[in-house]
Amino acid sequence: MVRTEIDIGNSLSSAFEALVASSEFMIKSSVSTWGHQLSSCRMPDFGDSATVTFSPRPSTCENGNPTEYILFTFDFNSPMEDFGMLCLELYRHRADIRHAVCIKDLESNVLDFLNSQPPDTGKDAELTSSEAIGDEKFGLILKQLVDSDALAKLQQDGFVVIDNVIKTTQSSNEKLDVASQAKTSQGKGKADARDYRTDRVSFLDRVDALEYGLEDQHDFLLTLASHLNDNLDFSLQDPPPYKPMSPGTAERPLTNPTGFNVQIAEYGENDYYKPHSDNSFDFRINPYGVFDGGTVTGAKDKLSPSTLNSDGTLLPRRRSNWRYITAILYMNEGWEKCDGGELRMYLDSVGVLHPYMVVDRHKYIDINPSNGKLLLFDSRMVHSVEKVLNEDKTRRALTLWIIRPEENGIAGEDYFLIDDDGGVVEQ
Repeated sequence: MVRTEIDIGNSLSSAFEALVASSEFMIKSSVSTWGHQLSSCRMPDFGDSATVTFSPRPSTCENGNPTEYILFTFDFNSPMEDFGMLCLELYRHRADIRHAVCIKDLESNVLDFLNSQPPDTGKDAELTSSEAIGDEKFGLILKQLVDSDALAKLQQDGFVVIDNVIKTTQSSNEKLDVASQAKTSQGKGKADARDYRTDRVSFLDRVDALEYGLEDQHDFLLTLASHLNDNLDFSLQDPPPYKPMSPGTAERPLTNPTGFNVQIAEYGENDYYKPHSDNSFDFRINPYGVFDGGTVTGAKDKLSPSTLNSDGTLLPRRRSNWRYITAILYMNEGWEKCDGGELRMYLDSVGVLHPYMVVDRHKYIDINPSNGKLLLFDSRMVHSVEKVLNEDKTRRALTLWIIRPEENGIAGEDYFLIDDDGGVVEQ
């Protein structure tokens, strides 16, 4: 069957309408063009009159189709940044528009956008908590389980495990079919990314959480930063060398990430994640001035000015991001040790320069990812996910990275994508 231009236009219209219907910030409108209906939508978050439209025009390609379908954007507040956000939204819904849009070009646009973004300073933790769940919904759980004893252990040992916080239901787990889109900031090269981790991840906003029946888990994770601001004793730490950045303050330094801020990761049989840190040292910035056994590696005259305090002394090495506390809520009913998939936490690993250095050098504990278990740990600690051994089980977890934005000049994260065939999308 030969597809006519009308068939192609109608197919494109249907795909775009499905995208608009599933997106929380696209508001449908429509126009009629060339005898078939093509979709347009308003995007008030990007401007009072911001619109996006798929529209046909005569092709400029000699050997291509007689018609090209072009994505037009109008009246955006910040055209380049807003267009990047739009590409990211399109990529999230690529299954709906794959037959109508060049996915390779879309992947390139998404990577260009993500890698051009400044670090996210987050949202005010108290406001995020109140907006999501109200002030009292999880108050009793926080008071009884994430109590002073638990937080004292977190500060002393760098991690704390709390059982039976909020369990997921079998119904929720059956709804989960995590898309194979991935992000990593662990500093690994793209060629060996699939050797480094083999899990599948996606990021959820509250609309997604409602769809999967995970709204309580999502909202609870968003309460933690405010609770930690109120109850952690920041005076126990050395005075920070950098000033806090808004919306963080000296008294309440922790914030929640913006956007699709809760990650869901799933591991099938033989999946794993090698030792890594969620906030490792950043060797893209100031490669000299590395502390090694109390000495400085690299000649003093090779240190960049930004490595030094005003008095010429060395600043602490910069980390790769502002992640401060990693919060993981596990979702696996009836998980046994023989199923594998334990999180291996390497003790006293905050100052390790390279994650691989912990193997055979640091003691560790293995944490069973059982349903309802909450793990809080210093994001600088090295940890791994051991290989899943049970072919009939899928290991799932929700993760939120609570951040502490500071004026320390971090460059932001380094993104790549894992495509639907499991390959790495090059920048």
